[in-house]
Amino acid sequence: MRGKLYGIGTGPGDPELLTIKAVNTIKKCDVIAAPEPEGGDTTALQIVEEYLGGKELLGCRFVMSHDIAKRRESRRNVASDIIGTLEKGKDVGFITLGDPTTYSTFMYIHAIVAGEGFETEIIPGVTSYAAAAAALGTALCEGEETLTLIPAGHGGELDELLARPGNKVIMKAGRNLDNVLQKLKDSGYGDRTMIVSRAAMDGQRLYTSIEEYEKSPEPGYFTLTIVKERS
Repeated sequence: MRGKLYGIGTGPGDPELLTIKAVNTIKKCDVIAAPEPEGGDTTALQIVEEYLGGKELLGCRFVMSHDIAKRRESRRNVASDIIGTLEKGKDVGFITLGDPTTYSTFMYIHAIVAGEGFETEIIPGVTSYAAAAAALGTALCEGEETLTLIPAGHGGELDELLARPGNKVIMKAGRNLDNVLQKLKDSGYGDRTMIVSRAAMDGQRLYTSIEEYEKSPEPGYFTLTIVKERS
């Protein structure tokens, strides 16, 4: 009998935001697969550490490159390692920050593994932007408001996306954050932009405007913005 692959959302950082289903799934899996990006971040493993119980770990090395061919090759290599484990009859739980279906590398692996006929299941998790909105005490959208999720590195269409009606969440800012904030200020969103660094993680910082953020900036991959259409 072949094993089953689970994609498990660990939530944004606080272990208390793990769902009961995520915990139960981690406990029953034979092997836990965890991403090992080139930056060496192991946040997802740290979140679930309490529930590992000495389980076998499978490190998944993904290449973070602008070369799409290299990224695809690294995904195929990871999928191959997981398939090899599944063929031994072991269930594999692939843990990923936030939710597996939202800007997660897991979905590429899911497509390859499921395409090879293996059974899979996705366990949803709390997203970073939901945790950020909760920390700020603000709604992401109300009534008939729309919400647009934007990766900050979206490229040439960023201006068009920012110009759309409704509220926006801008994620994965990294080194592009200063450029994004300048565009928001130029568009008159300076006092309608809230910024959260390391939502639900140690060192969480909240800013209620771009002006406040610029007094004590905290840039990085785990920094996101929530932009309101109306103040």
